[in-house]
Amino acid sequence: MCIEKYLTATYPDREWNIVAKRFWQWTSIYWDEGVHIYSQVVPEYLFEFDNYDETNLKSFEGNLSKDDYHTLINLFTGITDGNSQDEINQVLMLPIEFNNLCDGMYFKNADEPTLTLLYNLQQLLLSHDISLPDIDKISSMIIEEKNGFGKSIDSEYLSIIIKS
Repeated sequence: MCIEKYLTATYPDREWNIVAKRFWQWTSIYWDEGVHIYSQVVPEYLFEFDNYDETNLKSFEGNLSKDDYHTLINLFTGITDGNSQDEINQVLMLPIEFNNLCDGMYFKNADEPTLTLLYNLQQLLLSHDISLPDIDKISSMIIEEKNGFGKSIDSEYLSIIIKS
């Protein structure tokens, strides 16, 4: 929700639906599968190579469609060239960093590093005068065990991008 608020406030003239669809798929499948789908919208990976064929093969193991590649390249043109230090790249990398922090970790041990990541995102939003998402929208959600990984949920209804 924070990343969507950042994208729509900072770049309101862009169509972020393709990015939002990949955000929200993550809650309905296992995280390790979702990271491969989501990474396709991270500029650092999209711009790593000079053309579709190389990018698709080397960054995405042949799983990125040519249409999506061109849509995403056009979406980020004029904002970033994939530099890892660009703010938008750092923001879009946060879910991957979150995934990396939690990968194979018992949830209770992930509290401190993930809260630090969320705090940094909160500070970024505030530095742009972007209001934080309404916590009441997720306050009723709970983690239910599913072989230790939590149950999948359909959370796309929380999107401010997909609805519009």
